[in-house]
Amino acid sequence: MSNSATIPGSRPVAAVGAFCESPSGSAASPMEAGLAAFRAQDFPSAAVKFTMATGALASKGAAAYAWLARADLHLHHVEEAESAARKALELDPNLAAAQSALAEVYFRQAKFGDADAIVKKLVQAGTSDARAYLTLAEIYWATANNRAAKSNMDAAHQLDQDDPDISFAWAETLPPQERLQEYKKLLAAGNFEDEREKESLKVETALLEDQQQQPSPGCKLTAKTLPMETKLETLAIDAKTLRGFGLNVKVNDTPSKLLIDTGSTGILINSKIAEKAGVIRIADSHIGGLGDRGPSPGYVGFARRLQVGALIFENCHIGVVDKKDSLGEDGLIGTDVFEDFFVDLDFPNYKLRLSELPPYPGAGASAPALQVHASAKDTSHNLWIPPQFSSYERVYRFGHFLLIPGQINDSPPKLFLLDTGAWDNFISPGAAKGYVKVHRDEESIVKGLSGRINKVYFTGDVKLTFGHFQQKRYDLAALDLTDVSNDVGTELSATLGFRMLYLLEMKIDYRDQLVDFSYDPNRFH
Repeated sequence: MSNSATIPGSRPVAAVGAFCESPSGSAASPMEAGLAAFRAQDFPSAAVKFTMATGALASKGAAAYAWLARADLHLHHVEEAESAARKALELDPNLAAAQSALAEVYFRQAKFGDADAIVKKLVQAGTSDARAYLTLAEIYWATANNRAAKSNMDAAHQLDQDDPDISFAWAETLPPQERLQEYKKLLAAGNFEDEREKESLKVETALLEDQQQQPSPGCKLTAKTLPMETKLETLAIDAKTLRGFGLNVKVNDTPSKLLIDTGSTGILINSKIAEKAGVIRIADSHIGGLGDRGPSPGYVGFARRLQVGALIFENCHIGVVDKKDSLGEDGLIGTDVFEDFFVDLDFPNYKLRLSELPPYPGAGASAPALQVHASAKDTSHNLWIPPQFSSYERVYRFGHFLLIPGQINDSPPKLFLLDTGAWDNFISPGAAKGYVKVHRDEESIVKGLSGRINKVYFTGDVKLTFGHFQQKRYDLAALDLTDVSNDVGTELSATLGFRMLYLLEMKIDYRDQLVDFSYDPNRFH
């Protein structure tokens, strides 16, 4: 069975979901108005118009329900989206848009197998429904099937270049110069889901423009000194409590100690370090995380040189947060910056080791770089598991997030985020429902980069299972992870934090989306 999409020979004139203008002089129908609003990313208005259109005859009503489900997903109304998608299928079980809408709901619910079964069948039949190719591409990205993802994304874009979800996702697959031009087109069009999306696109555009002005590619390793081993530093909350592990990083020769955070992306330093190091401001930005205060102001800057252990990188972009006390330390370093390397986080022995990844069969070794900001997606390879990593756990990757399947007591499989930046394990109250008791705690305080989290719950006895490990706990914090799930695009049920992960040696292959955990019970007493 091929992973490639089947692209119809010509774009259908009236494919389901394509915007068809009303005859000259006539008012747009609710369906047409809803599609126009969706394309303009005005999802509240789109939902209203699609709801009005659901009263049409069965086939047209089914299409309206399918698009209502998509608008509801953008509005983060997941239950309503599922109801609308199922109503679309009830009215017209053979409608491709209805089937792919349900697949999109399944993807958001982390039911990847169910989503995959629907869209693969549609794609293999040569469907003209662009969203089926989009969802299949998203599944392939999450599972390291990057070449197949690119093929399906190209097919989606060929069928519908005006769909905002498709146009944004497709642009991310392009080489830097082409991506820059597409980003400029999207900025000129002026249609954004929210201000955060607009700001993110402005920042990425500014970074791509700045990259073009640099004499050499961004953040390349200046000399091959691999494998490399360096010491991890302890970071403490107080005299008795370990907060996390820090990595010594020199920014333009200015020393800093950055918290190693598998749940963050890039390098983020506070403004005190940035000012001392002479980091050049490139674009204003806002940095967010768990918490109820909202994002902190900051900017993306340019550093001539970064040094991590014995490795030296030149011409790098890094994040800066203006509030010197927002981080609680000099800054953060997301382990995704090392995605070009094989990463060995040996917490029990206070070591970070970086080495070369096994080259793809038939391919030579590539020059690694420090991936300090979002780059174009790899589109050259599908999933390959190096033989020496055959016993590793496969994980899903969504941007910088690594999600491992797990269970809460006897629950069905759920997704856990690997997050050494979180002090402890957390679970979502919604995911815990029916499998463990949860109670509200008014006294406890949990803080993140965006401030204090106001609603904190705790569990009774709970068992977390992931890979070949189990941990039994009592009074585990339960936090609402809905905002994180909405950002990721699929359902997160728990985070695995530092308090547990520091007991393990964790090896990560970001490229092939593989993780290995090892535990020595004799190490801790």
